[in-house]
Amino acid sequence: MTQNLANWLTEQLPEDRLHVLRHQPIYLAEIKDIKRLVDWLMDFGFLEQKLANVGIAAIIDDYDLALPLVSPGQQRVFQLIQKSLLMSSHILEENNDQLAEQLMGRLLYFSEEGIKGFIEQVKQYQQRSWFCPLFPCFDSPDGVLIRTLEGHEDSVNAVAITPDGRAGVSASGDTTLKLWNLKTGRVVRSLQGHTCRVLALAISPSGKRAISGSYDNTIKMWDLRTGEELRSLVGHGDWVTAVAITPDGKRALSGSKDTTIRLWDLVTGEEIRTFTGHGDLVAAVAITPDGKRALSASFDKTLKLWDLQTGEELRSLVGHEGSVWAVAITPDGKRALSGSFDQTLKLWDLQTGKELRSFVGHEDSVNAVAITPDGERALSGSFDKTLKLWDLQTGEELRSFMGHCRWVWDVAITPDGTQALSGSFDQTLKLWDLGTEEELDCFHGHSDAISAVAITPDDRFALSGSYDETLKLWDLQTGQELRCLVGHSDWVRTVAITPDGKRALSGSEDTTLKLWDLESGQELYSLNGHTDPVRAVAISCDGRWALSGSEDNTLKLWDLTTLKEIRSFSGHDDSVSAVAITPDGRWALSGSEDNTLKLWDLQTGLEVRSLVGHRRWVDALAITPDGKQALSGSFDDTLKLWDLLTGREVRSLVGHRRSVNAVAITPDANRAVSGSFDDTLLLWDLNAGTVLAKFITSSAVRSCAIASDGRTVVAGDGGGQIYFLTIKG
Repeated sequence: MTQNLANWLTEQLPEDRLHVLRHQPIYLAEIKDIKRLVDWLMDFGFLEQKLANVGIAAIIDDYDLALPLVSPGQQRVFQLIQKSLLMSSHILEENNDQLAEQLMGRLLYFSEEGIKGFIEQVKQYQQRSWFCPLFPCFDSPDGVLIRTLEGHEDSVNAVAITPDGRAGVSASGDTTLKLWNLKTGRVVRSLQGHTCRVLALAISPSGKRAISGSYDNTIKMWDLRTGEELRSLVGHGDWVTAVAITPDGKRALSGSKDTTIRLWDLVTGEEIRTFTGHGDLVAAVAITPDGKRALSASFDKTLKLWDLQTGEELRSLVGHEGSVWAVAITPDGKRALSGSFDQTLKLWDLQTGKELRSFVGHEDSVNAVAITPDGERALSGSFDKTLKLWDLQTGEELRSFMGHCRWVWDVAITPDGTQALSGSFDQTLKLWDLGTEEELDCFHGHSDAISAVAITPDDRFALSGSYDETLKLWDLQTGQELRCLVGHSDWVRTVAITPDGKRALSGSEDTTLKLWDLESGQELYSLNGHTDPVRAVAISCDGRWALSGSEDNTLKLWDLTTLKEIRSFSGHDDSVSAVAITPDGRWALSGSEDNTLKLWDLQTGLEVRSLVGHRRWVDALAITPDGKQALSGSFDDTLKLWDLLTGREVRSLVGHRRSVNAVAITPDANRAVSGSFDDTLLLWDLNAGTVLAKFITSSAVRSCAIASDGRTVVAGDGGGQIYFLTIKG
């Protein structure tokens, strides 16, 4: 039905088409024509046109209308499609050309007949070139993630939820606060006034006002209904890193890098008193439910309990072995929870100051804590990019939430305890379902950024290298991980596979190259010679030689038979970040942080020419199969196509919004794929210099490779996700 309906819609007059797109599902629901309603909402052509002409929110509403009317089996299918759309709404609102990609990346987890039929329908989509996921690559609609909120241009440092649970507020390094509608995921308004990064925020008990603390040393009070700045509180001598509001909404407490805590009158804006006692930055403050006491957490590794009426320090809580980043108080005011740089949470008895329990599970600093309204569970956020839900009575870790690709800075829980909001260094907020008991085992890849990928010559396997210090071998037919290669002691920065597909070479931040047996996963040999991290590696087409590039500014040529260094190439003025060898094995090309590419004679070690044109460093390069041209990607956000015989720039390819970190060329040399820190893969027509297709990833694309079939693409992102895609259309 898809093509017929899509064609029919296209043939309508614009105003008629818009009317049908807006109202047909509503009409079918009203007259209870269930069969036609299901047909329309299961039709990809209709969904695509409605997204382009009406918007994602209207499609989500259509499923709300249909869900009570359809059978339980169809309900399940509709729920999965609707949840997928909801989770992808932050992408689809700005990129209505990504519907097929986003749906495939989420629905491939499921085998229900209705979903399988819908997926087959999407696969047949041929209106344009596109990257079709071969296996699931985004968070499952059956999981705990509800939606992602995008809008900030820097890290999200603090989050809070209004007392009615309907809105969230975020504070960011982009100097703004944003008010969000948590149901739609949209920004209601942006609050501007701070001149530096905003680090902290709190919402008044009425939900009408908020206060924020900033690098500009001030606290600002805001009217959330209008976005107006009501007043600025000045007194701290350094960054304001923490804020809290008393239960009556009349006073506020702030903590600062100046090591003090200050109590403010929110009616007059006057400072009431200063609390001194900490020996380092005050990272967090919390106020007891009765409004009489406050607890502070500091980089001096202690927490302190204060009497707000007298300013007296009541006791100091000692036990953490690192800076204390976060604190929360239970609803009964008797206990407190802290999070620390020592990777633990600790539960404290506020009456005695004694530590009741330590919670261990995070693999990096615990930056955020929140306690559910019933006081039975707690949520933490960490530098390890996860959130964890804990049982406060037993200390048991109940669940781990993965989805952010960078540090989690803050967490907040809705008043009913069913959902949580997190803010991250990855510039996003995420809304989570705390009530979901079981979560589908989502497809992932590595536990840290995937910096390199390569495909075996027979197109059967892919190899990835990661900042988690491992390499992984993948089956391209099933998407399954076959084995994990362990041996490097630092980030794996680059990988290459020998022409026979039996061995691989990796380069690492640990300054070594390692040769691996892909069949067994065993390390065969370690090549030592570079004095700084190895950033790039390439293997000649005959498999005899390997070339490496390093932050020591040199390239080295290695004999893969004797495993000896043949020669070193010097000429770059900065790190060598990319290398490639021409198919005939005579020449090598290198890209560097000195903004240039250099062509080298592999026999003599002499520099043949320097290719100049990029304005920032070159991070990726590839050579065409005929050896006559090369493509480079740079931190100046462009790709450049070069004539290697003359050293001249053929054309510049402009389309990415941030640095280009990965490039690959198809075997016919007509197209190329590039990956960027702007979270996209782009497919290019190299002859015209135009973009043919786009794929939006979950985080920055660090690596990509194209199989010999010219269609299969493997890519890795900064969050550790690996993508197996095929080019269609």
